[in-house]
Amino acid sequence: MARDARRSTDVLIIGGGILGCATASYLARRGVEVLLVERGGLNREASGTNAGSLHIQIHASHFRFQYMESPRARERQAFFAECNRLFVDAARVWPCLEQELGADLGLRFEGGLMVAGTEAELDVLRAKVEYENSVGLRTELIGPREMLRHAPCLSSDLLGASYCPTEGFANPLLVAPAFMRHAQSHGARLSLHTRVEGIEPADGGRYLVMTNRGRILAQRIVVAAGAQTRHLGRLVGLDLPVLVHPIQVMATECRPPMLRQLIQHASARPLSLRQTQYGTFVIGGGWPASEIAGRSRLTVERMSLAGNAALAMEVMPVLRDVQIVRSWAGMTSTVGRKNRVGLLGQAARLGRFFVVTASGLGFTLGPVLGRLMAELVAEGDTSLPTGQLRLEHAWADA
Repeated sequence: MARDARRSTDVLIIGGGILGCATASYLARRGVEVLLVERGGLNREASGTNAGSLHIQIHASHFRFQYMESPRARERQAFFAECNRLFVDAARVWPCLEQELGADLGLRFEGGLMVAGTEAELDVLRAKVEYENSVGLRTELIGPREMLRHAPCLSSDLLGASYCPTEGFANPLLVAPAFMRHAQSHGARLSLHTRVEGIEPADGGRYLVMTNRGRILAQRIVVAAGAQTRHLGRLVGLDLPVLVHPIQVMATECRPPMLRQLIQHASARPLSLRQTQYGTFVIGGGWPASEIAGRSRLTVERMSLAGNAALAMEVMPVLRDVQIVRSWAGMTSTVGRKNRVGLLGQAARLGRFFVVTASGLGFTLGPVLGRLMAELVAEGDTSLPTGQLRLEHAWADA
């Protein structure tokens, strides 16, 4: 395509991760004209570099600090309710996704265990489980004996766990591309290595979008660009509390099958641990990576590798004899520590300009947020309550 070519579309989606691809799929199947642009390759950033974990239960440290100890917990009940309803929906949606998209996504649902190493952590899990069941999240508190029946390879020093039967994992290399193929089968178009450099108002309420590969006229814009969301918002004078964090994941050599569940830790030390169908262990949880100054590249942190691996071995001692064979870094986004969902809404003063961004759990919520964004763009409202996640409230829970 010539560099000065001008294209047009009804909806321009900026971002080729799971949020952008899911939004494209759900819009295209409604018959909406869609063009998705991505500054690099498809699914190359957070959506394709995460550990593939599907987290449904509330993390214990988040529950402790935001639900139990925060002085604002009572006034934030409506916000909590909206957030948790999306995770209930995610638990419903994921098991049906392979059939919906006609693709192998590497899905496995053997449940998840959030393990406790101290009595204080166990107390938080107990309160968390009671609350979760009151809002439709299926969890139960189990003692050491039952925990070890689920996963005999875990440490006998652990005091118990909260068990969520709807947790599992998928292959992050497969999900976003499957959504995009599905979108294209319904007429959506895709332009890779297309970097948005400017956005201006055009005649008829449209937008003129300048890219490194030419100009695009769009009736509506959806920003689903993850870590680039804040930068793109600033192109139109929109300031959003989207923070970026380089994180890392590691994988081990193969071992015989011994762990079916997704494992997390109830402490403030992050852990996401699972064994793939190939026998490798994938270890993550959000430990920080680093950016290489002046090179726009990410690199893993040795201290994070050591800390993450030490916690994994503490929880599962057999890993002491397993070699780490590779590690990688990716850039993720958050909307502050109080918001575990993200933002989804329309910037009304800009016309038909929409933003969807996740807050650390974008892989889990990607199919749900993508569907809701498509509903908002196409129909003006969402099938689930999302008023507390709209852009006008962006800074309140940052």
